[in-house]
Amino acid sequence: MTHSSPTTRRRGWFGSAGLRSLAGLLLAVASILMAGAQPAAAHPPSGSVHVWASDVRVRTCQSTSCSLATTERLTNVRVQAYCQMDGGPAGRVTDGPYTNTYWVQIITPGRTLGWISAVYAGGGSNNSPVPGAPVYSPGDSTVHCEFI
Repeated sequence: MTHSSPTTRRRGWFGSAGLRSLAGLLLAVASILMAGAQPAAAHPPSGSVHVWASDVRVRTCQSTSCSLATTERLTNVRVQAYCQMDGGPAGRVTDGPYTNTYWVQIITPGRTLGWISAVYAGGGSNNSPVPGAPVYSPGDSTVHCEFI
């Protein structure tokens, strides 16, 4: 029969000190990887639009009665767009001679997902979609909005 004393028993690489070192290493790697991680959208933006106005607010849905998605305000900037939808009469925005019921879902320069009125996106006509982002209709399987 072979006998070994507790002081001479071999613990191997995964002894308690080895496990602590491995756990510390894994924690450090996870911290590095998570530091740059940001939530990813399910679909990439489909286009871009130019916001021509100043201090345009970004909303959580297609109406001025919706809460703000961010305190960030957009001024003369091109933003990535997922889609645009007709907000109907409840979504109508009028600014001077411009009026529109369409809303464009965008990613702000600060990386917030939200909606802006098409009134403030360049190139469109009153009460019509703007160029640069596909138009989504309920049940549409080819245009992807990222619903928030």
